[in-house]
Amino acid sequence: MQLVVAHGMAAASIGKWDLHPLVVVPLFVTLALYLLGIRRLWRRAGTGRGITPWSVTSFLAGWVTAVIAVVSPVAWLSEILFSVHMTQHTLLMLVAAPLLAFGQPLLAWLWAFDERRRERIARPFRGARVVTAWHHATSPLAVFLIQAAALWLWHIPSWYEAALHNDAIHAFEHVCLVLAGSLFWWAMVRGRYGRMGYGLAVVYVFLTAVHSGTLGALLTIAPDPWYLSYVRQAREWGVDPLDDQQLAGLLMWIPAGVVFIVLGLALMAAWLGESGKRVRLGQVHSATRTLAVLLAVALLSACSRKVEQEAAAMTGGDVHRGPTAIGKYGCGACHTIPGIDNAAATVGPPLTQIAVRQYLGGHLVNTPDNMMKWIRHPQQVDPKNAMPELGVTEQDARDIAAYLYTLR
Repeated sequence: MQLVVAHGMAAASIGKWDLHPLVVVPLFVTLALYLLGIRRLWRRAGTGRGITPWSVTSFLAGWVTAVIAVVSPVAWLSEILFSVHMTQHTLLMLVAAPLLAFGQPLLAWLWAFDERRRERIARPFRGARVVTAWHHATSPLAVFLIQAAALWLWHIPSWYEAALHNDAIHAFEHVCLVLAGSLFWWAMVRGRYGRMGYGLAVVYVFLTAVHSGTLGALLTIAPDPWYLSYVRQAREWGVDPLDDQQLAGLLMWIPAGVVFIVLGLALMAAWLGESGKRVRLGQVHSATRTLAVLLAVALLSACSRKVEQEAAAMTGGDVHRGPTAIGKYGCGACHTIPGIDNAAATVGPPLTQIAVRQYLGGHLVNTPDNMMKWIRHPQQVDPKNAMPELGVTEQDARDIAAYLYTLR
């Protein structure tokens, strides 16, 4: 009987594409703007610069996943079977959302406009208040709470039923799920602390797996169906509504939990790799220091050593190689840099106390990853910036950043 029902649903779903304007128009507008932005950015900066081909592939894969979830026959079946609806939500939050976020869509969409409009759109978002608000909204705790709220609120029976019976609310529900998921994964992977924050990200990913798994478990063990609309629809097709709900709960509980665990383990591996790199660097530094030097300068340089160790740990660079790298690329020809011979130029802003500044270049949040990105590829960060591309290597960027983070 179940096989007959499944075959009947599969046959009936063929050609059942949801072409509602509230769904189709936003999808194709976002794709068109993204591709136009990539074209203009790569024409200006060079193919693969600013946004990598991998990021573009990630966005396109996320976009296709979203189309499958909300336009294909999956969307039609999701209105009949709760288990398919849960599959749809899993595709949106755990597949489409991270893939879209890693595709850097905001930057690409901004580049879809000409230079004058691009500057006009970006200007309000560079204000100190907006940047500070974004800084707080993308903290690990904030995105964890936002993602949890989106998941649990939209599964409240009254909210869920409202979405099922109103296309506008349904579209808004999907937007909320995708945005919350995208913000969560972007903050976990590219948040304010860069790779050093992966350890904290692992904690929040596993906590998210726990609370989403709890919701799945509650659906699985519930003695009665939660959503009356699915009771009617399932019975019309000869499906037991409680069995359908239990399958939906298991999908959220087990497969979705596995996805969270896999992504959490990937973050943990990246975090351990960074930690190991910092430990190895620390061991090399310790091996090169002699006991006589440590004893001679212990009292006078205790504070300075602490600052240098923090800077090295933050960047993975060598503070003592920083001045050499700064001289190598001629940074002193434009900036006043404390501790660097002949670095007293006024072409660019002085770098005094740059380690404690909140922003780089007036709008980029001051993090180790952003500092190194600014040093290596200033034109990708801000094409109107006067700082040229100097071909700085990754290790030299780490060393320069390590030295700059001692300027407090």
